[in-house]
Amino acid sequence: MALPHSDTANGTTHLITTGFRSILIPVNTAQPELPCDMLDVAAYLATERRSSIVLLAFTEIPLWEEMDVELPDLEGHVEAMARQARAIAARRGVGVHVTAPRTRQPADLILREARRRKAQLIVLGATGRARTSHRALAHDAVTQRISDQASVPDIGAGSFLRDRR
Repeated sequence: MALPHSDTANGTTHLITTGFRSILIPVNTAQPELPCDMLDVAAYLATERRSSIVLLAFTEIPLWEEMDVELPDLEGHVEAMARQARAIAARRGVGVHVTAPRTRQPADLILREARRRKAQLIVLGATGRARTSHRALAHDAVTQRISDQASVPDIGAGSFLRDRR
């Protein structure tokens, strides 16, 4: 199976084949809830090889705060995201590893984690403080930087869901 992927930098379309060994899903913990559509897409793509998904539930810390600032309910929110992610992926027989770092530079963290985990795909769509439309992803600075600098394919979950219908 091949999926279309648009490269926003030069307007070309590439094909992404299923069967990824490692898929990274970065999600900002400022999101009020887990983006289930993104998890479903990643689980669908990981099914062929029974691959692992890494949910990178990052917390963006502003410059004026200390990195270890107390954030009430953060741990509970991450745990709830992890439970839900594992439940969604388990329906397709796929495992999910959850990591929850703090950062000031989300794009740097995501790119570093993708390299460290040898991710073969990055599923984008929830790196901001709120979910945005697929069109808005093209203007999101974190998404743009990842698309420009990642050495692996990235896909916006919204485009895949729209094309799959």
